[in-house]
Amino acid sequence: MALSNIEKHYNKHPEDLRLNRRHGMVEFQTTMHHIHRFLKPGNFILDIGAGTGRYTSALMAEGYRVKAVELVARNIEVFRKREPAADVVKGDARNMPFLPSGMADVTLLLGPLYHLIDEEDKLKALNEAKRVTKPGGLIFVAYLMNEYSILSYCFDEERISNLLDKGLVDRQFHVRAQKDELYDYVRIEDINRLDEKAGLERVTIFSPDGAADYMRTRLNRMSEETFAQFIEYQKCISERQDLIGAGSHVVDVLRCP
Repeated sequence: MALSNIEKHYNKHPEDLRLNRRHGMVEFQTTMHHIHRFLKPGNFILDIGAGTGRYTSALMAEGYRVKAVELVARNIEVFRKREPAADVVKGDARNMPFLPSGMADVTLLLGPLYHLIDEEDKLKALNEAKRVTKPGGLIFVAYLMNEYSILSYCFDEERISNLLDKGLVDRQFHVRAQKDELYDYVRIEDINRLDEKAGLERVTIFSPDGAADYMRTRLNRMSEETFAQFIEYQKCISERQDLIGAGSHVVDVLRCP
């Protein structure tokens, strides 16, 4: 069977390495900071699109029960080698009939919506997460942000004029990802529309990385002390509404009705 674009990407760019680099560490630690705000002792966590299990492993180490779902076979292989006791199954975030309804207190959806281009597919993933989460439970949903793509890949790489001419970026400078592309990029208004259509209520929304992706070389030059302060800085400002859309990611925290 031919590999999908997602499988080809994660075979070439191991996710376990990204989250261990300094810019990835900012994202991981800030996200964990917010997850800890809402977790309660004894909570059952569902990690959908778990990658190589970075979040699952950390939460298991803290004593939480976690079930992981991952699409990419290579990621599952790495995951199981590092965490043999993990409960991880292969599955697609849009359709998980093997999971019972209302099973999780907290559901993590920290990757799948990066790769779902159509709004219909995004809604399928949100509705599946809603189905498997208990009423009153929380869903953490990560997105890739439009302005990061525009600045980093369109202007910085001198591609903007060509992309505008082809209609791949519209005249409001919103990326228009095509069906065969690996990533989609959104703005806050796109996320708001999805939440409304899925019938999910926002508890908070935060930027897990802020300027970190723009500052990779600078982060690598920082002393351990300064870098630790940068992580604390990002935690502190991560919910500031005037800064949220400028980072490379956001995480939307939603409550199930």
